[in-house]
Amino acid sequence: MKHEIKKLEKSALEITMTWNEEEFAPVEKQVLAQVQKNVEVPGFRKGHAPINQIEAKFEKEIKEEITDKLIKTDFANVIKEEGLKPISPLYNAKADKKDGGFEITASIDVFPEFELGQYKDLEIEKTEFEMSDDKLEAAIAELLKGKAKLEDCEEGHKAEMGDTMDLAFEGFVDGVAFEGGKADSHTLELGSHSFIDTFEDQLVGYTVGQEGEVNVTFPEQYHAENLAGKPALFKVKVNAIKKLVTPGLTDELAKELKYENVEDLKAKLGEETEKKGKEAAEVEFKGRVLQKVMELTTVEVPKSLVMQEVDAKINQFAQQLKAQGMEFEQYLKMTGSTMESIYDQLAPMSENKVKMDLVLDRIAQEEKIEVTEEELTEKTKEFAAAYGMKLEDLEAELNKNKRMDDFKGSIKADLVINKAMDFLVANVK
Repeated sequence: MKHEIKKLEKSALEITMTWNEEEFAPVEKQVLAQVQKNVEVPGFRKGHAPINQIEAKFEKEIKEEITDKLIKTDFANVIKEEGLKPISPLYNAKADKKDGGFEITASIDVFPEFELGQYKDLEIEKTEFEMSDDKLEAAIAELLKGKAKLEDCEEGHKAEMGDTMDLAFEGFVDGVAFEGGKADSHTLELGSHSFIDTFEDQLVGYTVGQEGEVNVTFPEQYHAENLAGKPALFKVKVNAIKKLVTPGLTDELAKELKYENVEDLKAKLGEETEKKGKEAAEVEFKGRVLQKVMELTTVEVPKSLVMQEVDAKINQFAQQLKAQGMEFEQYLKMTGSTMESIYDQLAPMSENKVKMDLVLDRIAQEEKIEVTEEELTEKTKEFAAAYGMKLEDLEAELNKNKRMDDFKGSIKADLVINKAMDFLVANVK
């Protein structure tokens, strides 16, 4: 078998593998014999149909089986001979007979080869966090905001941006009600941009009990094709209008928040704010250091790694929505988003995250940064504690599900990246 490799963009390769007639014939014969044994052709007993009829009737299936068999048999040799580091399965595969033999052309993403830019002795100024009365007041305001409650507005109140409505509605397109466009009671914060177009803007000025009509247009790229780009009319009725009311700072509230009094709250909240501020400043500094290193390093980030990161973000967001009682598909409908638009939105930050991990991993290799068994065990203990488990119980569960290697590999990778980041910060001028 011969092979050729062509470099594509984004650290992808196009690999063409060619088998001559002598190499291909035994494989074809074996596949045809297996297919002949298992398929049924009208007019013949099972296993006795002529090969030429089997080839004609099951051409697509035979080609797929031959392709699969050849890849499983010989592709590993290509990887070994070329020293490739695949990070995706083969994709965009095309296969066909050629000159009595067989040819397969497919693409694959590989671990990118790149040279690190400068990452030591960088001159980056660090901004120190300084505590102040204004910062304490902002922290108190945020704390009180967390205790705010929605309360019914006074009678006759006209809805404003920031108000929260309990709304009944039903949507129509071309005079016909559409699926998923009706609710008897839906909570909507005006100005949250949860609904499409100018839906929320048109509710400003409504009062409790008022009925009306809202006219909007669905986005051209809306996920439901039957609604995309179409004007819609929503019949609405306001069940209630509520405002978020923030309490004042009193000794009673301070005690409710587990402080002795207002003075105790201010003292301890000041300490917490200063601690968090310094931690945030440290994180911000690390971010600037890493961003500088990334600017000095050119990496072709594989598309497959970006898509994996996007998928992880979407799955995490979907789980958060589910915990709030909303399915991801429902979120798409309510916001007028599509999977394509979500991917487009998340792809840039995901690509940046992947590049960051690649750069830090390479720095760890250059500086021979390693993780000890003690560090790995300590981190595993932290995970066990977070799940309310003992270390041995977590390990038993992971071994039971055959996930121990993957789990420890993930932890080790995170620890290596964190240590590489600490190395960068320690080597800033």
